Amino acid sequence: MSKLKKIILLLVTVTITLQPTRVFALKESDWDIFDINGIYYFDKDAANCVTSNLSGTLSKLYDGNEIISQSDLAKISANRPFYEKAAAPYGFPWQLLATIHYRETSLRHYNPPNGQGVYQLYSYTNGGTNSKAFTNFGEVSDVEFQRQTDILAQMLHSLYGAGLNLKTDDGIKTLLFRYNGTARAYIAQARTLGYNEQEAARGEGSPYVMNLADAKRDSRKNTNWLQIKTDHGKPSTANLIPGAFLIFSTLGGSSGISSCSGGGNLSINQTALNLAWPSTGHGVTPTDNYRNALIQTGINRLGDRWSMMGASCDAFVAAVLRFSGIDKNFACCGVSNAGATSTYVRNSGKFIEVENRQGSLKPGDIRLSSGHIEIYVEQNGVGKIASASHGSRTGELLPFYDNSSTFKAYRFIGNTNI
Repeated sequence: MSKLKKIILLLVTVTITLQPTRVFALKESDWDIFDINGIYYFDKDAANCVTSNLSGTLSKLYDGNEIISQSDLAKISANRPFYEKAAAPYGFPWQLLATIHYRETSLRHYNPPNGQGVYQLYSYTNGGTNSKAFTNFGEVSDVEFQRQTDILAQMLHSLYGAGLNLKTDDGIKTLLFRYNGTARAYIAQARTLGYNEQEAARGEGSPYVMNLADAKRDSRKNTNWLQIKTDHGKPSTANLIPGAFLIFSTLGGSSGISSCSGGGNLSINQTALNLAWPSTGHGVTPTDNYRNALIQTGINRLGDRWSMMGASCDAFVAAVLRFSGIDKNFACCGVSNAGATSTYVRNSGKFIEVENRQGSLKPGDIRLSSGHIEIYVEQNGVGKIASASHGSRTGELLPFYDNSSTFKAYRFIGNTNI
Protein backbone atom coordinates (compact mmCIF):
# COMPACT_ATOMS: atom_id res chain seq x y z
CA MET A 1 0.00 0.00 0.00
CA SER A 2 1.32 3.44 -0.90
CA LYS A 3 2.18 5.98 1.78
CA LEU A 4 -0.63 8.28 0.59
CA LYS A 5 -3.21 5.49 0.79
CA LYS A 6 -2.05 4.63 4.31
CA ILE A 7 -2.48 8.26 5.39
CA ILE A 8 -5.96 8.43 3.87
CA LEU A 9 -6.96 5.14 5.52
CA LEU A 10 -5.67 6.37 8.88
CA LEU A 11 -7.65 9.62 8.61
CA VAL A 12 -10.81 7.76 7.65
CA THR A 13 -10.35 5.33 10.54
CA VAL A 14 -9.87 8.14 13.06
CA THR A 15 -12.87 10.05 11.70
CA ILE A 16 -15.14 7.02 11.96
CA THR A 17 -14.18 6.42 15.60
CA LEU A 18 -15.13 9.94 16.66
CA GLN A 19 -18.19 9.45 18.87
CA PRO A 20 -18.65 12.24 21.43
CA THR A 21 -20.28 11.24 24.71
CA ARG A 22 -24.05 10.83 24.59
CA VAL A 23 -24.99 11.63 28.17
CA PHE A 24 -28.74 11.58 28.84
CA ALA A 25 -30.12 14.96 29.95
CA LEU A 26 -32.87 15.07 32.56
CA LYS A 27 -35.78 17.35 33.23
CA GLU A 28 -35.25 19.79 36.08
CA SER A 29 -37.86 18.00 38.21
CA ASP A 30 -35.79 14.80 38.06
CA TRP A 31 -32.55 16.28 39.42
CA ASP A 32 -33.27 15.92 43.13
CA ILE A 33 -34.90 12.50 42.72
CA PHE A 34 -31.86 11.13 40.95
CA ASP A 35 -29.47 12.77 43.39
CA ILE A 36 -31.25 11.30 46.37
CA ASN A 37 -31.16 7.82 44.88
CA GLY A 38 -27.53 8.05 43.86
CA ILE A 39 -28.24 7.94 40.14
CA TYR A 40 -25.90 9.98 37.99
CA TYR A 41 -25.41 10.59 34.31
CA PHE A 42 -23.54 8.33 32.04
CA ASP A 43 -22.64 7.17 28.58
CA LYS A 44 -22.49 3.39 28.34
CA ASP A 45 -20.12 3.66 25.36
CA ALA A 46 -17.94 6.44 26.80
CA ALA A 47 -15.04 4.15 27.67
CA ASN A 48 -14.57 3.40 24.00
CA CYS A 49 -14.50 7.04 22.86
CA VAL A 50 -11.32 8.79 21.81
CA THR A 51 -10.39 12.27 20.76
CA SER A 52 -8.98 13.07 17.35
CA ASN A 53 -5.49 14.26 16.52
CA LEU A 54 -6.54 15.68 13.16
CA SER A 55 -5.07 19.08 12.43
CA GLY A 56 -6.82 22.28 11.40
CA THR A 57 -9.14 22.77 14.36
CA LEU A 58 -9.83 26.12 15.96
CA SER A 59 -8.36 25.64 19.40
CA LYS A 60 -6.31 23.29 21.53
CA LEU A 61 -6.51 21.48 24.82
CA TYR A 62 -4.14 22.51 27.60
CA ASP A 63 -1.69 19.86 26.39
CA GLY A 64 -1.79 20.97 22.76
CA ASN A 65 -4.18 18.33 21.42
CA GLU A 66 -7.19 19.34 19.34
CA ILE A 67 -10.60 19.82 20.94
CA ILE A 68 -12.78 19.34 17.86
CA SER A 69 -11.77 17.49 14.71
CA GLN A 70 -11.97 19.07 11.28
CA SER A 71 -14.68 16.62 10.24
CA ASP A 72 -16.83 17.57 13.23
CA LEU A 73 -16.27 21.26 12.54
CA ALA A 74 -17.62 20.65 9.04
CA LYS A 75 -20.73 19.02 10.51
CA ILE A 76 -21.23 21.95 12.89
CA SER A 77 -20.87 24.37 10.00
CA ALA A 78 -23.53 22.49 8.04
CA ASN A 79 -25.85 22.48 11.05
CA ARG A 80 -25.19 26.09 12.02
CA PRO A 81 -28.24 27.61 10.23
CA PHE A 82 -30.50 25.34 12.32
CA TYR A 83 -28.79 26.34 15.56
CA GLU A 84 -28.83 30.05 14.71
CA LYS A 85 -32.49 30.10 13.75
CA ALA A 86 -33.47 28.40 17.01
CA ALA A 87 -31.26 30.57 19.23
CA ALA A 88 -32.09 33.93 17.63
CA PRO A 89 -35.43 34.59 19.43
CA TYR A 90 -33.75 34.15 22.82
CA GLY A 91 -30.49 35.98 22.19
CA PHE A 92 -28.12 33.32 23.53
CA PRO A 93 -25.11 32.02 21.56
CA TRP A 94 -25.92 29.42 18.91
CA GLN A 95 -22.82 27.57 20.06
CA LEU A 96 -24.78 26.26 23.06
CA LEU A 97 -27.03 24.24 20.77
CA ALA A 98 -24.08 22.94 18.77
CA THR A 99 -22.29 21.96 21.98
CA ILE A 100 -25.20 19.94 23.33
CA HIS A 101 -25.77 18.34 19.94
CA TYR A 102 -22.11 17.32 19.87
CA ARG A 103 -22.30 15.77 23.33
CA GLU A 104 -25.65 14.04 22.99
CA THR A 105 -25.80 12.43 19.52
CA SER A 106 -22.47 13.14 17.87
CA LEU A 107 -23.91 15.91 15.64
CA ARG A 108 -26.26 13.51 13.88
CA HIS A 109 -29.83 14.23 12.71
CA TYR A 110 -30.85 11.10 14.55
CA ASN A 111 -33.41 9.83 17.08
CA PRO A 112 -31.79 7.06 19.17
CA PRO A 113 -33.99 4.06 20.08
CA ASN A 114 -34.28 5.23 23.70
CA GLY A 115 -37.07 7.68 22.77
CA GLN A 116 -35.28 10.83 23.89
CA GLY A 117 -34.60 12.46 20.54
CA VAL A 118 -31.61 14.22 19.04
CA TYR A 119 -30.86 16.19 22.22
CA GLN A 120 -31.88 13.45 24.70
CA LEU A 121 -34.81 15.45 26.08
CA TYR A 122 -36.98 12.53 27.13
CA SER A 123 -40.68 13.13 26.33
CA TYR A 124 -40.13 16.46 24.58
CA THR A 125 -39.49 15.04 21.13
CA ASN A 126 -42.09 13.40 18.90
CA GLY A 127 -44.18 11.94 21.69
CA GLY A 128 -41.81 9.29 22.99
CA THR A 129 -41.76 8.91 26.78
CA ASN A 130 -39.50 5.89 27.13
CA SER A 131 -37.53 3.45 25.04
CA LYS A 132 -40.33 0.84 24.96
CA ALA A 133 -43.00 3.22 23.77
CA PHE A 134 -40.84 5.07 21.27
CA THR A 135 -40.63 3.54 17.80
CA ASN A 136 -39.87 6.54 15.59
CA PHE A 137 -36.10 6.26 15.74
CA GLY A 138 -33.38 6.62 13.13
CA GLU A 139 -32.36 9.52 10.90
CA VAL A 140 -34.72 12.52 10.96
CA SER A 141 -35.57 15.12 8.32
CA ASP A 142 -34.28 18.68 8.37
CA VAL A 143 -37.76 19.83 9.37
CA GLU A 144 -37.83 17.48 12.35
CA PHE A 145 -34.27 18.40 13.32
CA GLN A 146 -35.23 22.09 13.30
CA ARG A 147 -38.31 21.31 15.40
CA GLN A 148 -36.28 19.52 18.04
CA THR A 149 -33.62 22.24 17.99
CA ASP A 150 -36.32 24.85 18.56
CA ILE A 151 -37.60 22.85 21.54
CA LEU A 152 -34.10 22.69 23.01
CA ALA A 153 -33.59 26.43 22.56
CA GLN A 154 -36.84 27.21 24.35
CA MET A 155 -35.89 24.90 27.23
CA LEU A 156 -32.42 26.39 27.54
CA HIS A 157 -34.04 29.81 27.78
CA SER A 158 -36.89 29.03 30.18
CA LEU A 159 -35.58 26.07 32.18
CA TYR A 160 -31.89 25.25 32.20
CA GLY A 161 -30.77 28.85 31.70
CA ALA A 162 -33.37 30.43 33.97
CA GLY A 163 -31.81 33.13 36.14
CA LEU A 164 -28.37 32.77 34.58
CA ASN A 165 -26.28 35.38 32.81
CA LEU A 166 -25.40 33.58 29.60
CA LYS A 167 -22.95 36.31 28.65
CA THR A 168 -20.59 34.93 31.29
CA ASP A 169 -18.57 31.75 31.43
CA ASP A 170 -20.00 30.95 34.87
CA GLY A 171 -23.51 31.15 33.48
CA ILE A 172 -22.68 28.84 30.57
CA LYS A 173 -20.97 26.30 32.83
CA THR A 174 -23.93 26.28 35.20
CA LEU A 175 -26.39 25.76 32.34
CA LEU A 176 -24.40 22.83 30.98
CA PHE A 177 -24.12 21.31 34.45
CA ARG A 178 -27.87 21.65 34.94
CA TYR A 179 -28.53 20.10 31.54
CA ASN A 180 -26.43 17.06 32.33
CA GLY A 181 -27.61 16.94 35.95
CA THR A 182 -26.20 18.61 39.06
CA ALA A 183 -25.15 15.33 40.64
CA ARG A 184 -23.68 15.40 44.13
CA ALA A 185 -20.86 13.10 43.09
CA TYR A 186 -19.52 15.77 40.75
CA ILE A 187 -19.99 18.55 43.27
CA ALA A 188 -17.99 16.49 45.75
CA GLN A 189 -15.34 15.81 43.12
CA ALA A 190 -14.89 19.53 42.55
CA ARG A 191 -14.44 20.12 46.27
CA THR A 192 -11.74 17.45 46.47
CA LEU A 193 -9.89 19.30 43.70
CA GLY A 194 -9.90 22.48 45.75
CA TYR A 195 -12.84 24.35 44.24
CA ASN A 196 -15.15 26.26 46.57
CA GLU A 197 -18.89 25.66 46.82
CA GLN A 198 -19.79 28.25 44.22
CA GLU A 199 -17.29 26.82 41.73
CA ALA A 200 -18.46 23.28 42.43
CA ALA A 201 -22.07 24.32 41.80
CA ARG A 202 -21.21 25.53 38.30
CA GLY A 203 -19.80 22.15 37.26
CA GLU A 204 -16.04 22.40 37.79
CA GLY A 205 -16.06 18.77 38.94
CA SER A 206 -18.23 17.42 36.13
CA PRO A 207 -16.50 15.58 33.27
CA TYR A 208 -19.47 16.45 31.07
CA VAL A 209 -18.71 20.14 31.59
CA MET A 210 -14.96 20.42 32.22
CA ASN A 211 -13.21 17.22 31.15
CA LEU A 212 -9.60 17.79 29.96
CA ALA A 213 -9.69 21.46 30.97
CA ASP A 214 -6.36 21.01 32.75
CA ALA A 215 -4.08 18.28 34.13
CA LYS A 216 -6.10 17.69 37.30
CA ARG A 217 -9.18 17.02 35.16
CA ASP A 218 -7.37 14.69 32.82
CA SER A 219 -7.62 11.04 33.88
CA ARG A 220 -4.28 10.34 32.22
CA LYS A 221 -2.63 12.74 34.66
CA ASN A 222 -4.95 12.35 37.66
CA THR A 223 -6.26 8.85 38.26
CA ASN A 224 -8.72 10.23 40.82
CA TRP A 225 -10.63 12.18 38.12
CA LEU A 226 -13.69 9.95 37.84
CA GLN A 227 -16.88 9.61 35.85
CA ILE A 228 -20.03 7.55 36.44
CA LYS A 229 -20.75 5.81 33.15
CA THR A 230 -23.79 3.66 33.91
CA ASP A 231 -26.98 4.19 35.90
CA HIS A 232 -26.40 3.18 39.52
CA GLY A 233 -22.80 2.48 38.52
CA LYS A 234 -19.68 3.16 40.48
CA PRO A 235 -17.26 5.93 39.54
CA SER A 236 -14.52 4.87 37.18
CA THR A 237 -11.74 6.54 35.22
CA ALA A 238 -13.08 9.46 33.19
CA ASN A 239 -13.05 9.17 29.41
CA LEU A 240 -11.04 11.40 27.07
CA ILE A 241 -13.93 13.40 25.59
CA PRO A 242 -13.43 17.18 25.99
CA GLY A 243 -15.93 18.79 28.34
CA ALA A 244 -18.93 20.64 26.94
CA PHE A 245 -17.61 24.00 28.09
CA LEU A 246 -14.40 23.41 26.14
CA ILE A 247 -16.45 22.57 23.05
CA PHE A 248 -18.48 25.75 23.54
CA SER A 249 -15.33 27.80 23.99
CA THR A 250 -13.66 26.34 20.92
CA LEU A 251 -16.66 27.34 18.80
CA GLY A 252 -16.15 30.96 19.83
CA GLY A 253 -18.96 31.11 22.37
CA SER A 254 -16.86 31.80 25.45
CA SER A 255 -15.36 35.07 26.57
CA GLY A 256 -12.41 33.08 27.84
CA ILE A 257 -11.32 31.45 24.59
CA SER A 258 -11.72 33.22 21.27
CA SER A 259 -12.24 31.63 17.89
CA CYS A 260 -9.90 32.44 15.04
CA SER A 261 -12.73 32.29 12.52
CA GLY A 262 -15.47 33.94 14.49
CA GLY A 263 -18.72 32.61 15.83
CA GLY A 264 -22.02 34.32 16.58
CA ASN A 265 -22.82 37.84 17.67
CA LEU A 266 -20.19 37.73 20.41
CA SER A 267 -17.51 37.64 17.72
CA ILE A 268 -19.15 40.49 15.80
CA ASN A 269 -18.99 42.45 19.04
CA GLN A 270 -15.35 41.69 19.76
CA THR A 271 -14.24 42.27 16.18
CA ALA A 272 -15.95 45.67 16.13
CA LEU A 273 -14.18 46.59 19.36
CA ASN A 274 -10.85 45.44 17.93
CA LEU A 275 -11.20 47.45 14.72
CA ALA A 276 -12.65 50.68 16.14
CA TRP A 277 -10.77 53.57 17.70
CA PRO A 278 -11.35 53.92 21.45
CA SER A 279 -12.32 57.59 21.23
CA THR A 280 -13.21 60.37 18.77
CA GLY A 281 -10.98 62.88 17.01
CA HIS A 282 -8.71 60.66 14.93
CA GLY A 283 -9.92 61.52 11.43
CA VAL A 284 -9.62 59.25 8.42
CA THR A 285 -6.41 57.36 9.22
CA PRO A 286 -7.33 53.76 10.11
CA THR A 287 -5.67 51.84 12.92
CA ASP A 288 -3.23 49.13 11.96
CA ASN A 289 -5.82 46.45 12.89
CA TYR A 290 -8.49 48.11 10.77
CA ARG A 291 -6.14 48.65 7.81
CA ASN A 292 -5.19 44.97 7.91
CA ALA A 293 -8.85 43.95 8.01
CA LEU A 294 -9.66 46.14 5.01
CA ILE A 295 -6.84 44.55 3.03
CA GLN A 296 -7.66 40.96 4.02
CA THR A 297 -11.34 41.34 3.22
CA GLY A 298 -10.77 43.18 -0.05
CA ILE A 299 -12.70 46.26 0.98
CA ASN A 300 -9.68 48.43 0.19
CA ARG A 301 -10.45 47.63 -3.46
CA LEU A 302 -14.18 48.39 -3.29
CA GLY A 303 -16.28 51.55 -3.38
CA ASP A 304 -15.00 55.10 -3.49
CA ARG A 305 -11.83 56.53 -1.95
CA TRP A 306 -13.36 56.87 1.52
CA SER A 307 -14.61 53.30 1.58
CA MET A 308 -11.16 52.03 0.62
CA MET A 309 -9.73 54.00 3.54
CA GLY A 310 -12.40 52.64 5.88
CA ALA A 311 -13.88 56.09 6.47
CA SER A 312 -17.37 54.99 5.51
CA CYS A 313 -20.06 53.40 7.64
CA ASP A 314 -20.78 50.57 5.22
CA ALA A 315 -17.09 49.75 4.79
CA PHE A 316 -16.64 49.51 8.56
CA VAL A 317 -19.60 47.18 9.12
CA ALA A 318 -18.65 45.05 6.11
CA ALA A 319 -15.08 44.76 7.39
CA VAL A 320 -16.31 43.63 10.81
CA LEU A 321 -18.68 40.99 9.41
CA ARG A 322 -16.14 39.68 6.91
CA PHE A 323 -13.03 39.80 9.09
CA SER A 324 -14.77 38.09 12.01
CA GLY A 325 -15.54 35.15 9.74
CA ILE A 326 -19.24 35.50 10.54
CA ASP A 327 -20.23 36.44 6.99
CA LYS A 328 -17.41 36.60 4.48
CA ASN A 329 -19.88 37.55 1.75
CA PHE A 330 -21.34 40.59 3.50
CA ALA A 331 -22.10 43.18 0.80
CA CYS A 332 -20.23 46.45 0.45
CA CYS A 333 -20.99 49.18 -0.29
CA GLY A 334 -24.07 51.46 -0.28
CA VAL A 335 -26.58 52.31 2.46
CA SER A 336 -29.27 54.10 0.51
CA ASN A 337 -32.54 52.18 0.33
CA ALA A 338 -31.36 50.52 -2.87
CA GLY A 339 -27.71 50.27 -1.83
CA ALA A 340 -25.91 46.94 -1.82
CA THR A 341 -25.29 46.89 1.93
CA SER A 342 -28.83 47.90 2.91
CA THR A 343 -30.37 45.46 0.47
CA TYR A 344 -28.17 42.65 1.76
CA VAL A 345 -29.11 43.19 5.41
CA ARG A 346 -32.82 43.42 4.64
CA ASN A 347 -33.15 40.71 1.98
CA SER A 348 -30.33 38.14 2.27
CA GLY A 349 -32.21 35.98 4.79
CA LYS A 350 -29.23 36.12 7.15
CA PHE A 351 -30.70 38.75 9.47
CA ILE A 352 -33.92 39.13 11.43
CA GLU A 353 -35.36 42.44 12.56
CA VAL A 354 -35.31 43.01 16.33
CA GLU A 355 -36.51 45.79 18.58
CA ASN A 356 -34.21 48.81 18.44
CA ARG A 357 -33.88 49.78 22.06
CA GLN A 358 -31.04 49.31 24.50
CA GLY A 359 -32.73 46.69 26.66
CA SER A 360 -33.50 44.49 23.66
CA LEU A 361 -30.32 44.86 21.60
CA LYS A 362 -27.60 42.22 21.82
CA PRO A 363 -23.89 42.78 21.16
CA GLY A 364 -23.34 42.55 17.42
CA ASP A 365 -26.78 43.78 16.35
CA ILE A 366 -26.79 46.11 13.34
CA ARG A 367 -28.75 49.38 13.25
CA LEU A 368 -29.68 50.64 9.79
CA SER A 369 -31.38 53.70 8.30
CA SER A 370 -31.68 54.93 4.72
CA GLY A 371 -28.30 56.65 5.01
CA HIS A 372 -26.26 55.05 7.80
CA ILE A 373 -25.31 51.68 9.28
CA GLU A 374 -23.69 50.93 12.65
CA ILE A 375 -23.16 48.14 15.19
CA TYR A 376 -24.39 47.95 18.77
CA VAL A 377 -21.55 46.69 20.98
CA GLU A 378 -20.91 46.19 24.66
CA GLN A 379 -17.60 46.96 26.34
CA ASN A 380 -17.24 45.87 29.96
CA GLY A 381 -21.01 45.62 30.13
CA VAL A 382 -21.62 49.14 28.80
CA GLY A 383 -23.63 49.55 25.60
CA LYS A 384 -21.94 51.61 22.87
CA ILE A 385 -22.11 52.18 19.13
CA ALA A 386 -19.29 51.23 16.75
CA SER A 387 -19.46 53.07 13.44
CA ALA A 388 -17.66 55.12 10.81
CA SER A 389 -18.70 58.16 8.76
CA HIS A 390 -18.22 58.79 5.06
CA GLY A 391 -15.28 61.08 4.42
CA SER A 392 -15.09 62.02 8.10
CA ARG A 393 -13.80 59.23 10.32
CA THR A 394 -12.90 55.56 10.34
CA GLY A 395 -14.45 53.16 12.85
CA GLU A 396 -14.78 54.42 16.41
CA LEU A 397 -16.72 53.80 19.59
CA LEU A 398 -19.44 56.27 20.50
CA PRO A 399 -21.75 56.51 23.53
CA PHE A 400 -25.06 54.74 23.04
CA TYR A 401 -27.86 56.93 21.72
CA ASP A 402 -31.50 56.23 20.91
CA ASN A 403 -32.34 56.35 17.21
CA SER A 404 -35.36 54.04 17.26
CA SER A 405 -37.53 56.55 15.42
CA THR A 406 -35.37 56.51 12.28
CA PHE A 407 -33.30 53.27 12.48
CA LYS A 408 -34.25 49.59 12.41
CA ALA A 409 -32.17 46.91 14.15
CA TYR A 410 -31.16 43.55 12.70
CA ARG A 411 -29.59 40.44 14.23
CA PHE A 412 -27.44 37.96 12.30
CA ILE A 413 -28.88 34.43 12.32
CA GLY A 414 -27.07 32.85 9.35
CA ASN A 415 -28.43 31.79 6.01
CA THR A 416 -31.98 30.48 6.38
CA ASN A 417 -32.64 30.35 2.63
CA ILE A 418 -31.88 26.65 2.30
